Amino acid sequence: MAHFVVVAGEPSGDVLGAKLISDLKKINPDHQFSGIAGPRMIAEGCEPWFEISDLSVMGLTEVIKHLPRILKIRKAVIEKSIDIEPDAYIGIDYPEFNLSIEKSLKKRKIKTIQMVCPSFWAWREARANKFKSAIDLMLCLFPFEPELLKDKGVEAAFIGHPLAEEIKMDSSHRSSSDIESVNIALLPGSRRKEIDFHLEVILDAAVMIRDQLSITKKEVVFFIPTRFKEMEDWIKSFKKFNDLKIKIFKETSDCLSDSDLIITKSGTSTLESALYKKKTIVVYKMSAVSFFLLTKLNLINVNYASLPNILLGNECFKEFIQDDFKAEGIANEAIRLLQVDTDAYLIPLKKLHEDLRSPEQDASSVITRFLGLS
Repeated sequence: MAHFVVVAGEPSGDVLGAKLISDLKKINPDHQFSGIAGPRMIAEGCEPWFEISDLSVMGLTEVIKHLPRILKIRKAVIEKSIDIEPDAYIGIDYPEFNLSIEKSLKKRKIKTIQMVCPSFWAWREARANKFKSAIDLMLCLFPFEPELLKDKGVEAAFIGHPLAEEIKMDSSHRSSSDIESVNIALLPGSRRKEIDFHLEVILDAAVMIRDQLSITKKEVVFFIPTRFKEMEDWIKSFKKFNDLKIKIFKETSDCLSDSDLIITKSGTSTLESALYKKKTIVVYKMSAVSFFLLTKLNLINVNYASLPNILLGNECFKEFIQDDFKAEGIANEAIRLLQVDTDAYLIPLKKLHEDLRSPEQDASSVITRFLGLS
């Protein structure tokens, strides 16, 4: 039996953490887990010292505002981890928070594992030089990352991207030309601040799309995913909500799989959209101060905001970022995409899916072998 401290900081980390806990329990049902968890991790048996919602902040200015609370949680996690002396601390994504804890724990000879390599190849490349002092093992979701980390002296393994395994290669896509309705998924974000920045403009675009498609006589239905009742109520409070036919989904996967087109904020959802082989538009807006700092300090090393575009090296998904985030442009791109040949559009997305599928080893087997557990 082993005791793992597992720390996730956002909903996508909760999904990864729940799967990891489940897989480790299959190897040994007596393994114990505690840390910072979301509802999925808790359901798998992780004892929550804190919940993911306690860490929910967005953008540089918001992090600064809530820094005292975040530092207090960080201190508590370090102290609790030292007290119980776990077999390993496993940080899931959320690198700024996890790396600082991992560095402290590694000094005390506690094994540290980071699941999801920070995207140093995309922005703030210099931070990779600090990985060795914090991380004993890096679990990578992208196949090119272990080789890059080898140059930094960090032990790493490619475990495949869990979404590439979860979503079938032949995931169905609907053809807008032979059905009676057009289904469009709207993903403004999972945090209230993201919804504040994105939803109003996205709903304005949705009204324009509906009006432009009225000539086709097809019903236009919009899907919005949210797992939380308070977020659903907040979304429904937006003025344009009642002007549209909108269906709320509890699960993002259900929302995406039945869509013809997706309009999503930049993040993990863009990769989900690619793996579901969907025509997609990517949007993102943050506070003016956060955007200024990111751009003027030259912190970004890539030309695109969304993962599929970064991985493919071209703008497969049209991006509307910051000042370009306007309803008219989004609506026009949506109408164009609905008329694009679907088979041709899917070719690079299928190749991306193949590249991200896991090798024979998964995270639980790599961790078990690394720690010498039976």
